[in-house]
Amino acid sequence: MILKLSNAFIQAIAVLVMLAELPDDSYLKASEISQRMGVSHTYLQKIAKKLNNGGIIRSEASKKGGYSLNKEARDISFYDVFRAVETKNSFLENIKTNIFHSMFLSNELVHQYGNLTVDILSEAEEKYLDVLKKHSIEEIVPKDMEGKLLEIDWRQYLQNDE
Repeated sequence: MILKLSNAFIQAIAVLVMLAELPDDSYLKASEISQRMGVSHTYLQKIAKKLNNGGIIRSEASKKGGYSLNKEARDISFYDVFRAVETKNSFLENIKTNIFHSMFLSNELVHQYGNLTVDILSEAEEKYLDVLKKHSIEEIVPKDMEGKLLEIDWRQYLQNDE
């Protein structure tokens, strides 16, 4: 995996913010979310499936159903979302270390500095993931004047948006 995030990760964050803003016991359908986000319904369903499989959202199959958060926004870390939508592979999984032989003059140097290189990159990956673990979705959900998460009835907004 390259050190970049996919659009699916950012869009999953957007879905979670929308769901966090819903009034209690409310749901949004995939079609409503995709309409608001300007992405295809099919694509949105793929993201929602990953979030659902990751235990982050839940799906309610009924006339008034759709998707809602499976836990409080403060209990959903960016790391949880990352693991749900991005590959589970290490950043270093596909790295070919045989290039180290062209960089250094002896096997001893290859071993010493090649291992150091891998250690540095492993540390970077660990710190990257640690930062994602430290931050929750709640941090990016707008708050009202009392500091409570802003509530938006997206269905009403979407009906007016058409």
